[in-house]
Amino acid sequence: MPAPKVSMPVNRVLARTEYARTRAHLWRLRKSLTQARDALMHFKADRVDRDRLEPSARRVDDLMTMFGGNVADCEQGARWLTEIQGSLGGVTNPKAAEALQEARADITALLEVMGAAKEASQPFYPATLPGSA
Repeated sequence: MPAPKVSMPVNRVLARTEYARTRAHLWRLRKSLTQARDALMHFKADRVDRDRLEPSARRVDDLMTMFGGNVADCEQGARWLTEIQGSLGGVTNPKAAEALQEARADITALLEVMGAAKEASQPFYPATLPGSA
């Protein structure tokens, strides 16, 4: 007996791809901020810059929670990413420069994905999240 044919709309496949890409960028962003904060742990003079990164790290955790759940709000995500991007601009310590450059690249990629999802006629990931049909 032949296997049943499974068809899937193209939009649904693209949404899954975007979803995976978004989560990957969020993990890399989280890793980059952790590396930047770790680079600033050893000297008292670095504390100011390290403290500037703390709210950004918490906001990335909020993004990961939002995009790991059933409701992915691209508009809110873009606002939070813009907030994170602004706070990274205030960190000038060269010890964290490489990690922050990687973080900025991930923020740019995330903003592009979220912008494309906002322009699409469908919600971001509705049909791909667990529990939705």
